[in-house]
Amino acid sequence: MLAKELNSLLLEKFPELKKKFDEETSWQDGIETGSFIVFEDVFMPFLEANIELNNTEMVDRIYSFIEELANINDEYVENILYVAILENISGYVNPEPFTKPLKEKSKKIFDENYKK
Repeated sequence: MLAKELNSLLLEKFPELKKKFDEETSWQDGIETGSFIVFEDVFMPFLEANIELNNTEMVDRIYSFIEELANINDEYVENILYVAILENISGYVNPEPFTKPLKEKSKKIFDENYKK
């Protein structure tokens, strides 16, 4: 999968990110901007905000998407999942609110690689 395809998938699942996505990528390569940048600068703040707001419906959508990524058999997607999402979560002072909603495969990956 290419960055363009993964970024398009993100925007398809979360159209509410379009404005932030455009702001972050307009001076870069637009839809072809590297997904590491997009997921760290657009997706992770979105995840953080919804955890803080205790927006359970959106949090469930977000973590269902993370699980969907965990089930895509693609090296690029795996790298985004591991580095831009799960590794970021592991670095939080209190990662528990961010790890609790993880679903089956993404939780297993997190536990095997990042659980302290």
